[in-house]
Amino acid sequence: MSITIDDVREAHQRVRPHVVRTPLLQRTLPSGLELYFKPESLQPIGAFKLRGAFSLMTTLPADCPGVIAHSSGNHAQAVARAARVLGLKAVVVMPSDAPTLKRARTEADGAEVVTVGPDSDERIAKAEALAAERGLVPVPPYDHPLIMAGQGTAALEVIEDAPHPLDRFYCPVSGGGLLAGCGTVFEALSPATEVVGVEPATANDTALSLAAGERVKIPAPDTLADGLRVRTPGAGTWPITQRTVRRVALVSEDAMLDAMAWALGELRLVLEPSGAVSLAAALAEADRGGRVGVLLSGGNVEPALLARVAARAR
Repeated sequence: MSITIDDVREAHQRVRPHVVRTPLLQRTLPSGLELYFKPESLQPIGAFKLRGAFSLMTTLPADCPGVIAHSSGNHAQAVARAARVLGLKAVVVMPSDAPTLKRARTEADGAEVVTVGPDSDERIAKAEALAAERGLVPVPPYDHPLIMAGQGTAALEVIEDAPHPLDRFYCPVSGGGLLAGCGTVFEALSPATEVVGVEPATANDTALSLAAGERVKIPAPDTLADGLRVRTPGAGTWPITQRTVRRVALVSEDAMLDAMAWALGELRLVLEPSGAVSLAAALAEADRGGRVGVLLSGGNVEPALLARVAARAR
């Protein structure tokens, strides 16, 4: 399983009618670090996942019986929204600890939600069983070439909109669909850019895997970043990550909250923890200077946590 820059360009044509071309925001820190932010939190469902969902689902035949996905939240919302727009039935398997806001928005777009336990392995197994039982077409959260290509369209826009080549590009990583797609784009169009995956320190499966040279599976992670709780890199995304990603930076829970507060105060942007990890890493490495891209992957945050972040920003 692999993708090319041409796959990403073709995906861009498919998704353009359905997603927002989010702006590239620029800030320069006192240290001289030039930051270029790609706020995917401004997508209609509040996250980049819409790109991958439309990339795959726009290729389905007219007589498709429906789709099924498993997700803790943002992919669920993306599949539900794409299904509603394209006139498809959608079933989504979600964990019992999924954020209430994300589940409510998934249901509001007409998807049937099936609830299982909190472990990602459990929802994967349930989705596979339902796909076989009901004849539904799986829409994986990351391990599919069309998903990876769709997510990579965000990086394509970053390179097209940035006024200068970037020294580094910080990208959140969970199963690896976004990172694989973005890594493919930078490898082809800006190979000198250091692509940095970012994970919570307590959900460090990709960092451990890169160090070991093979996929490593960790226990169910305990982190505020509900979108980054996958236990091992995707089988399909992993070889691309190995080839295109220089390193993985790990950030603490406090660093995530500080980054959310910084974004709220400095950028007037609401970020969820998963969407703020890349910013946390970029700020932690500000003394390296240069021009860096930061993909802010989502902004679907529970009101109680947002209140905590607002207090922190003050």
